[in-house]
Amino acid sequence: MISVVPAVLAGTAAGAGIAIAVAAALPGRSDLGDVLARLDASRLDVIAPPTQASTAHGVYERIGSTVLARFGTLGLPRRELEILRESPALWLGRKVAVALYGLMLPLLGGAVLAAMNEPLSFTVPGAAGLVFAAVFWFLMDVRIRQLAAEARLEFRVAVASYLELVGLERAADAGPTEALKRAAAVGDGWVFERIRDALLRAELAGIAPWDGLRHLSQEIGVPELGAPADIIAVAGEEGASVHSTLQAQARSLRGVLLTDQQAQANTASEKMVVPVAALVILMTVYIAYPAIARIINS
Repeated sequence: MISVVPAVLAGTAAGAGIAIAVAAALPGRSDLGDVLARLDASRLDVIAPPTQASTAHGVYERIGSTVLARFGTLGLPRRELEILRESPALWLGRKVAVALYGLMLPLLGGAVLAAMNEPLSFTVPGAAGLVFAAVFWFLMDVRIRQLAAEARLEFRVAVASYLELVGLERAADAGPTEALKRAAAVGDGWVFERIRDALLRAELAGIAPWDGLRHLSQEIGVPELGAPADIIAVAGEEGASVHSTLQAQARSLRGVLLTDQQAQANTASEKMVVPVAALVILMTVYIAYPAIARIINS
């Protein structure tokens, strides 16, 4: 006779693990105080690095903070977290929760089989749990790199427009510093917000604004942002006219982006060939099989 209590407990634990995994995969809700601080450009809080903006918020961030305090960074993807403005503790907490769920999933399956009077050796679910935990752990790395790649593409598109705007400001006889600030003030997206924050940090740190942009480009892994920094540095240090150079750089960047988008579109079209061909073959067999079966049997 099947014991009900172990089966109910195993099912409850499995449901809780699934809920934790789904919650870990969903994007975290931004803290209201951090959002309001970023909207208020007059506050000094906007110059603080995003990784230091919050302490423990929620279970995942507390878990991540504990892991960071005991084991260090564990090879965190700093650039990916920086461009996504994701808290390292929160992301690491989600990663640990997903890995623990992968570790417990085979064990829960073994408990269900044991409740059905079909016990399984502990070695099999234990080894499978280790494999699942490792797979889920690295899947979180793959996911954040995909999100960061999408954010970098959006950043590069915005940088092309920023180059055009800086060139127009320089053509209107604006100084190098003023050109960078005025061009950054035009846009209202998150990319221009990051550029404005970088310029503000550079101003408060007493360094040149192009050095602030260069630091941001290295911080988030977008070298295209370093191009206007280098060009404007020449204008600021040597007084050279850089309008045509900025225009040429913007056209070149747009050409590269267009080529990448065409390559992605071609790749997507090639991937569609296999499912379409499989569907055609399946429909052909489904339609032709009855007729062929009648001919053979007649």
